[in-house]
Amino acid sequence: MTDAHNHLQQLSDPGEALAQAQAHGITRMLVNGTYEADWSAVGDWADFSRENSSLPAVIPSFGLHPWHVLKRSKYWQGTLRNLLQQYPTAAIGECGLDRWKKPFDLEEQLHCLQVQIDLANEFQRPLTIHCLQAWGPLLEILQRQDSLPPFLLHAYSGSTELVPQFTELGAYFSFNGEFLHERKAAVRETFREVPLHRLLLETDAPAMLPPLENQIFTLPEDKNHPANLASFLRPLAHLLQLEPETLARTLESNFEQFVA
Repeated sequence: MTDAHNHLQQLSDPGEALAQAQAHGITRMLVNGTYEADWSAVGDWADFSRENSSLPAVIPSFGLHPWHVLKRSKYWQGTLRNLLQQYPTAAIGECGLDRWKKPFDLEEQLHCLQVQIDLANEFQRPLTIHCLQAWGPLLEILQRQDSLPPFLLHAYSGSTELVPQFTELGAYFSFNGEFLHERKAAVRETFREVPLHRLLLETDAPAMLPPLENQIFTLPEDKNHPANLASFLRPLAHLLQLEPETLARTLESNFEQFVA
């Protein structure tokens, strides 16, 4: 199984987490940096996984998250470009738009997102996008592009009505274990409408803690663990009325297409 989105570098012991994830069938993970100061750690763990082939493969992704846009340095674009050159398989992200966390400057977020879209097109890399309370502006900026790389709307929480429009633009949508909470019933219903060939699975560890029954590892301070991904497959398969083995094969095929 592949964790399509997490932040391994933010865990207290990433090496132990990798070994525990491997023991529960996790073979790959797309690990996202969110600001300049953690990009090097993402690269280091990608290097570590490459040198330790028995562990899950870490695919690095470097991006400027909208929460960090206002704190960026004037060198951020050059640093990001250098990392993309250094890591030929790296993705771009986590980037995006967010009007939930304050303070925010939507125009600055749009500018930084456009820079990262341009880099994704230039380097032909997939893109991971975060969006909260900014689905309209996100759809507008994506529709204005002459071309778009494959992009993932991670932990998609937009409306059902927007799914076809994002799909037409090339979107993938990742289901997160937090959506298994009873209060997330509406989000689960939206995922019934996501085209099966555009579906991925993620933890967003150490964020977005799933229900207790889906926590293979319970970490201090309510932190999520990448190995918890293994407990999301069966409930998602049940939701979609699929056999777990069929869904697992589909998810792996989808991820291959996303990062191809």
